[in-house]
Amino acid sequence: MTPTYLRSCHSQWLAVSLSFTVILGAACCNIAAAAAAETKDSSVVQAANVAKIGKEQATQAALQALPGKVTDVTIEKKRGKTVYVVEIVSEKDGAETDVLIDMTSGAVLGMDH
Repeated sequence: MTPTYLRSCHSQWLAVSLSFTVILGAACCNIAAAAAAETKDSSVVQAANVAKIGKEQATQAALQALPGKVTDVTIEKKRGKTVYVVEIVSEKDGAETDVLIDMTSGAVLGMDH
């Protein structure tokens, strides 16, 4: 075999192995991202199953604390607890505020501006 042929084979092998490495790395990243998304979704589902109050009750509690228009209600982890986050646009100044509602008691835990 000639040295040129060997260099050519080596270059092809190197290109194939590099391509494989890139594809494998991308696949691992996608798997990790999917696992992270699944974990987040499952924690939200678990929190919803533990909740003793519903979104409607959380919304009412938030509106009593801050009158306005509700734009969204989600379940998130804030301040170390899983809570309802009720986004309200204030009647007074039009500012958007997140009202944090305890999922078990319905108590207002705080507000994030």
